[in-house]
Amino acid sequence: MAELKYSHLLFTGLKDEMHLAIDYIASPSAYFRGAHQIPGASINMGWQVIAKPTFMERAPHHHDCDEYFAFLGAQFPDVFSSFDAEIDLWLGPEREKHLITKPTFVYIPKGFLHTPLNFRVVNKPLVFQAIHLGPRFHKVMDGKEYWFEGPGRSMEGWKNHPIWW
Repeated sequence: MAELKYSHLLFTGLKDEMHLAIDYIASPSAYFRGAHQIPGASINMGWQVIAKPTFMERAPHHHDCDEYFAFLGAQFPDVFSSFDAEIDLWLGPEREKHLITKPTFVYIPKGFLHTPLNFRVVNKPLVFQAIHLGPRFHKVMDGKEYWFEGPGRSMEGWKNHPIWW
């Protein structure tokens, strides 16, 4: 059967077995890594189920594009009443600390310093979704740029990145 005209706009390889490297993430996770996976795409997204407390992203950083975080309960269909966690998120150059105790959506403008991110209490698994509005995932931390283009790609851009889990 011939490939359809717009098949290049669909991507089905979202599944990722992150649990092999990171034990606080339930398996499987889902990731879309932008232009590497669909040429021309300007978004990176990750869906992770956080199953136990963890201190993620210890060092503040920023991006050259907007980013969004979504925190939801992981029990479908009610992702609201199934949320049972306490998450600390630091924002801005003054590192203003915010406590997240209910489903929350966070807007992080381009160039805005953010994190650490501490999933301090996780009584029930929760969904964490990061939405990065750029063609590849990247960040600037302590003046150094890091990037990651997705599974099966070169890890050169992530070289010497501090371990955050």
